[in-house]
Amino acid sequence: MAKGLGREELQRLYTQLAPAIHRRARLLLGREADAWDVVQEVFEKMLSMGESFRGEAQPMTWAWRITTNLCLNHLRARKLREPKLHLVTADEPSVDQQAGEVRQLLQVWLTQLDEREQQIATLLFLDGLTQEEVADVLGLSRKTIGREVEELRSKAAALGATRGVDHG
Repeated sequence: MAKGLGREELQRLYTQLAPAIHRRARLLLGREADAWDVVQEVFEKMLSMGESFRGEAQPMTWAWRITTNLCLNHLRARKLREPKLHLVTADEPSVDQQAGEVRQLLQVWLTQLDEREQQIATLLFLDGLTQEEVADVLGLSRKTIGREVEELRSKAAALGATRGVDHG
């Protein structure tokens, strides 16, 4: 891939990646409007950072990392704005029960894990990526991810939230 990311390439990526980014943001945030806000923010960020994109990572990997970070930021901001987080409002039906459980788990993670742990946990336990894939997305070594996963398992066990924490 050529160095840098121009507007034409970004347009192509939007057509290709926006639906997946929206689904991910909708799952993590639980709100349609917030999900579309994140889609827009992802591509704004990609456009502003386009010249620095070196092509070392796949565009989807890059977009996934940006999406995860933005969703976590939205959840943090929402927690500050809405002290008692309501997962689904009366006028906005739930995507499904599993999505609600995902958002509840994210809320626990936001209070108990640091930012890097949140990213790793989201990619590994919610997205179902392997440790190798998480390492690639985050630009960390597989060994570092392995150590972080062991720490996350310990924290999850202490919280009584070991469901889904056995991904390798």
